[in-house]
Amino acid sequence: MSFLERLVERSSLTSRQLESLSSYVRVASGEIGLREAASLASHGRRKGRADTPVSVGSYYRTVAQARTNVKQSLVTVVVALRLGVIKAEDVRRFFELVSGGARELSEEEANRFLQLLEALLRRMIV
Repeated sequence: MSFLERLVERSSLTSRQLESLSSYVRVASGEIGLREAASLASHGRRKGRADTPVSVGSYYRTVAQARTNVKQSLVTVVVALRLGVIKAEDVRRFFELVSGGARELSEEEANRFLQLLEALLRRMIV
């Protein structure tokens, strides 16, 4: 399991939404087309026929659900800031820390990072 997948387990996104958002970023950058992204989304399907690609509409619906989850998560942070549950400076430093580097971490590094993440979150939230 990749580090990103381990983070997604602790988020409001599903693994299917992670896959769809990842491919959507590639679509938005022009790297792949929408139909190819929908075809990629059919791998690992549980419902329907795994050997047939999901429809573009179904793929885009999953992308839209994921984007909604991300938006709601950000609004939740804003609400927590307004309530004083977290401090803006803590949020800024937190995002600076977690956004550093896109490299894949070793298993040991990932475990240490996730422990640090949990400790920071416990400390940040009143």
